[in-house]
Amino acid sequence: MTSLTKSTMAIVEYDDRVVPSHGDATGPVILLVNEAPGPSEASSGIPSFGQQGANIFHSFRAAGISWAYDHGRFVWPRNGEASRSERHLLKAAFLADRATHMACTNAFARWPRPQGKPKGFCAPLDSDVLSNDNLNRLKGEVAMTHKAILVCGRSAYLACVGAVLVAPASRELTLLTSEELSALNERLGASFTRGWYMGHTRRWSSHGPKTAKTLAEVAGYVGWNVVPRATA
Repeated sequence: MTSLTKSTMAIVEYDDRVVPSHGDATGPVILLVNEAPGPSEASSGIPSFGQQGANIFHSFRAAGISWAYDHGRFVWPRNGEASRSERHLLKAAFLADRATHMACTNAFARWPRPQGKPKGFCAPLDSDVLSNDNLNRLKGEVAMTHKAILVCGRSAYLACVGAVLVAPASRELTLLTSEELSALNERLGASFTRGWYMGHTRRWSSHGPKTAKTLAEVAGYVGWNVVPRATA
């Protein structure tokens, strides 16, 4: 699948593999929307499986979110390939637990890359993010159990709110306004009662304590226990 932007004539190719939402059907109280899957997500079929998954794991532990903190400290393997090392088993256990607490998906469900760069990555095109097919996919991934939403990155905001976010860096780790949340709920046919614009997960570590503080606030809102003075 390929798409072309009229303004730049840049061609974006999409992997044929669709990466659906990853979350238990009855448990998760949060929906996290990231940008797009990369090669490890396309291979595994699980959103936030590679480096994005590592960012979530380490940031949740640094925030002291107990269900994540209880998995202990380990080096996150970015791939899911064959060697079933202890690290791979620990990662699989965390992902299974994550699915019972939080559903993860993407603004666009296929791995985007510049034409001619089979291992590359780029943001999905706005027109594809805003397409009716993509919107219907996102609507179908919202569950009645979802109480709060974490919007992670410019493409995620576009997909969820239906508008381009101005100066996204200045909005990172902030609550969505009532107007934004209302637009998001109307667009997705949802009933989220609170949402945060988190910025892309790759930037969470650069904000350190501020990311931890915001994630602790998220945990408090949805009723997750937080370990006092946790360290990653």
